[in-house]
Amino acid sequence: MKIAIAQMNATMGAFEDTVERVLAHDRAFARQGADLAVYPACVLTGYDPQTLLNAEGFQADVAAALDSLADGCSVPSLVPFVFEFAGAPVPEVAYIHEGRIVPLRMASYLANVNARGSMPAEEPAVQFQLGDTDFGVAFDFAGLDAYSQGVENADVIVYLPFEGYNTDDEATSMASSVGDGFYLQDATRANSWLVAVNSVGAQDEMAYAGGSFILAPWGELACVLPAFEEAASVTEVEPLAEGPLEDPVAPPSYHRMRSLWSALTVTLRDFVEKQGWDGVWLPMTGDLLSCALAALSVDALGPTRVHGLIVPAMGGDAVADARRLASNLRIGCEEVPAETLSAVGELLGDASPSLWCRFARAIAPRIFPDERLLPLTSVDKTALAVGQDPDDYHGALFAPFSDVYRTDLAALVSDRNLKSPVVPRTVQARLEVPAGIVALPRLRSKARALSDIDSLLLRVIERGESLTDLVRAGTPPDEARAVLSRVIASELGRRTCPVGPVLSDRSLVEHRMPLSCHWDDRVRTDEELDGVFSDDGEPADDVAELIGRFQAIAGVEASVPDPAEAAMPTDIRGYLRDFALGGGLSTDGDDIWGSGLFSKN
Repeated sequence: MKIAIAQMNATMGAFEDTVERVLAHDRAFARQGADLAVYPACVLTGYDPQTLLNAEGFQADVAAALDSLADGCSVPSLVPFVFEFAGAPVPEVAYIHEGRIVPLRMASYLANVNARGSMPAEEPAVQFQLGDTDFGVAFDFAGLDAYSQGVENADVIVYLPFEGYNTDDEATSMASSVGDGFYLQDATRANSWLVAVNSVGAQDEMAYAGGSFILAPWGELACVLPAFEEAASVTEVEPLAEGPLEDPVAPPSYHRMRSLWSALTVTLRDFVEKQGWDGVWLPMTGDLLSCALAALSVDALGPTRVHGLIVPAMGGDAVADARRLASNLRIGCEEVPAETLSAVGELLGDASPSLWCRFARAIAPRIFPDERLLPLTSVDKTALAVGQDPDDYHGALFAPFSDVYRTDLAALVSDRNLKSPVVPRTVQARLEVPAGIVALPRLRSKARALSDIDSLLLRVIERGESLTDLVRAGTPPDEARAVLSRVIASELGRRTCPVGPVLSDRSLVEHRMPLSCHWDDRVRTDEELDGVFSDDGEPADDVAELIGRFQAIAGVEASVPDPAEAAMPTDIRGYLRDFALGGGLSTDGDDIWGSGLFSKN
């Protein structure tokens, strides 16, 4: 059996263009004798169309796009999309075969309802059959686990991740993580071929790494597509084979900094191009962050679409470094007129660099009057977390580094300079450390102090650790309190920050806190925490036990209902009834399941 995979960078809502591109792939796959074509999760609707999912017109256009694909595809195809249920996007995949469209996830539910007469207690596996081959579909790691743990069986598992690239999770880089052992157990334990097809490019704040692959049950790679590039391939898959492959592919190596830089690059590029901007402009102060942003912008868009405005915020040496960087990157760079600079200098005096950047944004429309340029800010996750220089992002519309800690940014600049040394060494030495959080004794360098701050922030933001956790782990109480208080106090300022990519386990947008809350944490004793945590130190996750505990505190005795025994909601029943009576998304209403597992249901 020949399986074709297409790694695409699609634009959400551009249905006509997407249909044309998919049909072009289909024609190429048909010429190569493909038996099945698999397209990535974001190809049609993106990972989350948000309120558009409730728009009737958007739903109608999604259905029309699927109908066009059903009419035009000659190769049986899997085309993912999302639909709305209970206010949240739900991943789905359309199996298009012989002019029919089968929504496999909904078909699995309907088959279970028909067989049992009620909704299943757990979500059924998404499966179908093509010829003599049984296929299973997974949208996330939990879906993969169902096959690797033997709960479900399939000859071929198709993995269609809707989750984007995460610098804290190597597995989201896809093929480059196979060499470090990721996905191998999923294939070998399930004794199944694993066809992993990933999106590439950016969807708003989400970046996708590409790196699609096909993995044999015995752990050899039969196909690997490049990272952060569009690509397609047709690969022979033999479900009954036991290996080895005649010509296996070596897994690409994983490099966290380069993957992160590539993710930042495609996110900035797609944000500019998919919104129709001519280019970008940014203040250039000669500090590490603005220099990193200039280099990133050139890598994303090319030098002709990047415009700099030199701001004398940090003195003569920094201005000289900014000019040198602009020359190294070959970007157009303007400077504030001398007479304006003199008057502003008298007004601002020794004001903070961020206030100078705010001034630069105020005069930028006069300096770049004829171009539609996206204003960028170099603010990073460290500055946003502790409220450093809030004026720095005033007036900007995109913050590429808003989910990247400064320690990583310093490492990114060093790694980027290995490719070509564009950032002057003096800039790399000009590393700013947020003041008032950690002490700087003689033996503690700026880099070490910054690393300590970022480590504490990561534990608070990504891991959700409390003041008690920090102190018990050895953090000086004063430093722990300083970090937590700064994170809380900076919440209002963060809400005025422009959008940026989400590239970590938990962005600051996800770490939102109430603005008017007066609660203040303190170090807790074991007795105070008794009953809040389970024996392994993790928060209690048994809902019935937790409800029972609160009922005991309140002096109430009541049974906790079993969710599995609840009646099926009428909206689900109606949705399934519409599918059953209306022929689903079939183009002709006849035999809506096509061939395969559901053909006779």
